[in-house]
Amino acid sequence: MAGGAAHLRQAWPGLCGMAATLTGVGIGRFAYVAILPLLVQQAWCSRTAAGYLGAANLAGYFLGIGIAAWLSRRCSAGRMVQASMLLCALSFFGCAWQGGGLAWFLCWRTVAGACGAILMVQAPVLILPRTDAARRGRVGGVIFSGVGLGIVAAATVVPSLVQHGLAATWLTLGGICLLLTILTWRYWQQAPAQQGAAGGPWRLAWPRFPAPVALLLAAYALNAVGYLPHTLFWADYITGELHRPLAEAGFFWACFGAGAACGPYLTGAIADRIGLTATLFIAFSLKAAGVALPLFADGAAALLVSSVLVGFFSPGIVGAASGYALEIGGAEHHRRYWTAMNFGFSLTQAGAASAMVWIMGARQSYALLFVISSSALAISALGIGTIALLRQRDARQMLRA
Repeated sequence: MAGGAAHLRQAWPGLCGMAATLTGVGIGRFAYVAILPLLVQQAWCSRTAAGYLGAANLAGYFLGIGIAAWLSRRCSAGRMVQASMLLCALSFFGCAWQGGGLAWFLCWRTVAGACGAILMVQAPVLILPRTDAARRGRVGGVIFSGVGLGIVAAATVVPSLVQHGLAATWLTLGGICLLLTILTWRYWQQAPAQQGAAGGPWRLAWPRFPAPVALLLAAYALNAVGYLPHTLFWADYITGELHRPLAEAGFFWACFGAGAACGPYLTGAIADRIGLTATLFIAFSLKAAGVALPLFADGAAALLVSSVLVGFFSPGIVGAASGYALEIGGAEHHRRYWTAMNFGFSLTQAGAASAMVWIMGARQSYALLFVISSSALAISALGIGTIALLRQRDARQMLRA
């Protein structure tokens, strides 16, 4: 009994972090993937308006990065996490009112996106710096597994909820977010305030970052390009270009979700064993291979491997990258670096998504998108390798000094 309580106390920070990412991104963003077509089918809004709601969430995420940086000098990270989880729950309750109109829905989906960004930025910096280095990879994996669990829910749980109507679906999702908020409220309330480093997290001027950090920022931003074909177009590629049944597309998306659910923790466990540098290099390389695989084979086995690999490392890289920012910059600069990495990721994601939609407007094949995204991930892997070389050089110089 005592041993079980000790294990729970040790695991509780990571579980609270998982609740935050599950609320803000796992449910706040990815549950909408399953809701979107039903908004159109049940005449809640037009197809175009439903697309605007998805875009509003991404725009809110971009806005939330700036809000997180601005608020970090004005209130504690724990209070930001509490408020963001609560607002995310309220956004689902708000969307349950069909009569609100497009502006109403746009407002709440933007709020959910902004809260998701704040939770992705603030939750890790409250937990990882206070975690033993030997366990940091696994704890980071637990925190970011909330994203993967949301993808699984979008593929499995949400479709069963919509049988009871969209209003009930919105309310149920809001209730889950509210329950997670209540269960973790005390932990965030007791979380110690973390002071920003000199120069502050709001000043994200690129020239002020050391070369290894700048390379990590670039690698993480390119990661946003790397996962877009699978998260935006994977089902359409399977059904439209390969002419496979919709049920197969659903199966392969569920495989993507299964990889995303277990990827963060297993990636973190690998990082604890072989180090974050090697883990990130391998992760970017294998993810690039997974994205490029459809260029060479489009059979069921190839689609399965591609789905699992990209799903596994999409959220898996997130936790490892946050831990690497902490390892490179130390606890003093972790929040600033991690905020900048999320800012670059969201900006690149928005620009690349728009560019890919434009590209597909003039093309019938997704091949070019797979080439672009796999190349971006290969460059990210090279960036991690360069960081390793720079750190080895700095270590030799310190020894000589």
